[in-house]
Amino acid sequence: MTKEIAKKDKKEAFKKISEKASSLLFELITDIPGSLYTPIQKPDEKARLLTQRAAWKSATVSTSLSIPAGITGILTAIPDIAAIWKIQAQLVADIAASYGKLALLSREAMVWCLFRHSAAQLLRDIAVRTGSRIIVQKLSTTAIKAILAKVGASVSSKLLGKTLLRAIPAVGALGNGIYAYMDTCEVGKTAAAYFRALSDQEAPPEANTAEDAE
Repeated sequence: MTKEIAKKDKKEAFKKISEKASSLLFELITDIPGSLYTPIQKPDEKARLLTQRAAWKSATVSTSLSIPAGITGILTAIPDIAAIWKIQAQLVADIAASYGKLALLSREAMVWCLFRHSAAQLLRDIAVRTGSRIIVQKLSTTAIKAILAKVGASVSSKLLGKTLLRAIPAVGALGNGIYAYMDTCEVGKTAAAYFRALSDQEAPPEANTAEDAE
């Protein structure tokens, strides 16, 4: 009986964590950041520099965060973890601006750039491959929320796994910092590839199109 209660409590807590994560993500992509950067002649080099800076910033933030023990602790830590998502979202906007495509940065494109490398299977409704081309489709708010709910659940599951590192605080902090650095680098690579492919074309009103980098 006790085990059943504990299992139920854990399930309910996980649901709360997932809902909070997806809610924060929806707020993030709804309010797409602007950028102080302008189109330049060699945006690839600028994108690499911006990515490196953002990656180090994300790593610094991540190592300074201490995920409290327990599910309740994780719930309170999610807003702090969202700070890394904001850094990555700003990176995507700055890269788009460097390629002169900030106007084409839709919420769907933002989701694609942020999570394509870590949750590609969850984004199948956002991006469609036609030959060597990736088309990022316009989705309804309901559809976007459904996708972010899945992403939120995936993120929450990873956070629960990271609590195991609490037994060795220094190793946990270092591991989180390395993960944040690499994760941000992947976001930068995806964004650069996406907007580079848009450099010679304009997207139609109903969709954003890009050549797949791979």
